[in-house]
Amino acid sequence: MSEAPEADPRQQIIDARKRSLAGCSSARHAIDLLADTNSFTEYGLLAGHTTAVDDDGPSDGVVGGVCDIDSHPVVVAAHDRSVENGTHSERNMRKLAKLITIAVANRWPLVLFIEGDGSRATDPHPVPPIVNYTRARWDVLEGLTEMSGWAPTVAVSVGPTSDSHGAMAFLCDLIIATPDAEFGSNINSDKPLSSANAAARGDIDVLVQDVEEAVIATQQFLHYWHDDISDFATSDTASSIAQIVPDNRRRAYDMRKVIAAFADKDSVFEVGAAWGESLITAFARVEGRSVGIFANQPLSPRAGAIDSAAADKASRFVEWCDTYALPLISFVDNPGYMVGPEAEREGIARHHARPLSAIHHRTVPLYTVQLRKAYGLGPFAMSGYGASRNMPELRVAWPTVESGGMSLEGAAYLVKRKEIRGAADAVTARTIRDQYAEEMRDVASGVRAGRTFSFDDVILPEETRPLIASMLRRSHRDLPSMKVHHIDTR
Repeated sequence: MSEAPEADPRQQIIDARKRSLAGCSSARHAIDLLADTNSFTEYGLLAGHTTAVDDDGPSDGVVGGVCDIDSHPVVVAAHDRSVENGTHSERNMRKLAKLITIAVANRWPLVLFIEGDGSRATDPHPVPPIVNYTRARWDVLEGLTEMSGWAPTVAVSVGPTSDSHGAMAFLCDLIIATPDAEFGSNINSDKPLSSANAAARGDIDVLVQDVEEAVIATQQFLHYWHDDISDFATSDTASSIAQIVPDNRRRAYDMRKVIAAFADKDSVFEVGAAWGESLITAFARVEGRSVGIFANQPLSPRAGAIDSAAADKASRFVEWCDTYALPLISFVDNPGYMVGPEAEREGIARHHARPLSAIHHRTVPLYTVQLRKAYGLGPFAMSGYGASRNMPELRVAWPTVESGGMSLEGAAYLVKRKEIRGAADAVTARTIRDQYAEEMRDVASGVRAGRTFSFDDVILPEETRPLIASMLRRSHRDLPSMKVHHIDTR
């Protein structure tokens, strides 16, 4: 009786590759959308959750490799829930560790599409008593920590994410999430945190509707890593920037309109919009130059006052831009820090110092534009002026500026206390207060502030963009060869 012919090793490899390429369709789809056409070089295509020739766990649930995005190299990996619920194994964690090592060695950005139930329960553990988990798990987490402040890292959460998957996501610079994303200590939690709730807590930076939108956001964010583009245009609203701040000093306005009018057309990428709403943080370009912008938001529920969330948001953003050598621009319309019982419960006493410290320790230029109010310690958190030796390279104001140790209305209650208390009714009391505030506004006008050298100059709103652009042209982005510092985690 003749023996069965031995399987052709070459054919086995061909068949295995076909099976692997047919698997993990959602992960491969995400990478195909992200990467330049035909630029993806995959690592560990044949790695499965077993060593069987006909293994049914393609790529062991993690597709990863190196690709180009807009002709720039990027390391990318994507989990796929169709294989073992997207769980982490010793094998696919070794793959991720290898990819992160490549990103660190070459200072290439890293993009991770993340979903999964944490560590794989059926994966064999090392023999005790050494450790309970494989070394690869720690290599991945250590590697992501090493990447912080070295090259951009993006986590795109596309589904339920827990345990080690969550740890990976929250070690990344930027977290993008779809509505399907959830976060919990394990996937069986009674109430995992939705992406919307996570964004409101500051856990998520950008909310998107689907993977396609997440890919566009990722590509846009990575553009700021590469400096100086020649293809730019001024905003369609640039000519109307002077009309954004109302003549009525008590009327709110949307600071996002100021930022959009100031920056290059379609270049603004806001992060953390749902959290710390009194402060706006965004990456943008000015005449093709990548910059970071942080600004008070008068239209927010707290009228631009800095609370604990806004303080944390500002400090982390300053660190973020500083470590990647992006110049900073701040737009100031700030009634001060939040005070009172609620602010104290939120920890303002502890959190308020964080932006002051971050601004002092920055190594990049800071250009500050004061539009209207700046009271108490709040404006120092936006510029550091008067709070440290490391003052802004340029500090200018618009004619609508008003500054002081406290609000003009607050000062009225001190100076006009007797008249206000003796008023016949509340309407009369408010009239006395408002009249004093208007008188003092004239005393503290922009011209008078310029006369006392409180600002380097008082300019018209339409002069803001060309002035700061001229300063940017005089500075050069030099990415240090050594890491300046890490970026604070959330």
